[in-house]
Amino acid sequence: MELMAPVNSGIAAFEMEYGHWVDEQNRLMCELRNALNAHLNELELQVLVENSMKHYFELFQMKKVAAKADSFNIMCGLWKTPFQRFFLWIGGCRPSELLKVLMPQLHPLADQQFFDVRNLRQSCQQAEDALSQGMDKLQQTLAETAAFGRMGYAAFGPPMSRAVKRLEALISFVNQADHLQQETLLQMSRILTTRQAAQGLLALAEYFQRPRTLSSL
Repeated sequence: MELMAPVNSGIAAFEMEYGHWVDEQNRLMCELRNALNAHLNELELQVLVENSMKHYFELFQMKKVAAKADSFNIMCGLWKTPFQRFFLWIGGCRPSELLKVLMPQLHPLADQQFFDVRNLRQSCQQAEDALSQGMDKLQQTLAETAAFGRMGYAAFGPPMSRAVKRLEALISFVNQADHLQQETLLQMSRILTTRQAAQGLLALAEYFQRPRTLSSL
């Protein structure tokens, strides 16, 4: 009889919190969409944009806590739908790909805005490449550590201590990837006008919603 793996309380709490986060995200986006259609003034719209940004930052903080409980779960996106996991990158999305998706939704962009977004995307790609290379090296060392264990080393010897350090490195990679996404959101909010930022946040929410919808079909 096969034993079931024990439920990780930290991940169980995160999955529940994430469900609430998605519900609140839907409410915020409905509010933002109505505000754009009603042509609210800049100050009122700015408040809604800031609330939406803070909501994303709350998700990054939730993931940071959950990664300490089970970094593999967060990195592999087991809390997401199967279709969403197909596009996953270190527990999230590549910021450069998100910018690629968002740019057509933000026209017309002023020349300076266009150049700023293009430069930001290039910077994101460089940071993503560095993180991806680091992840590749980490996966290789984890595989080597596992091989040492199969060769008969003591369970709590040097290979095990190395594995613990690698798992700590994995948590760091997840946090760095989320930090890159958060910084990209902040940079975009500085480049765009308030109305453009609102439009971008709506487009971003729809981009994330489509895979969830397709997974439920």
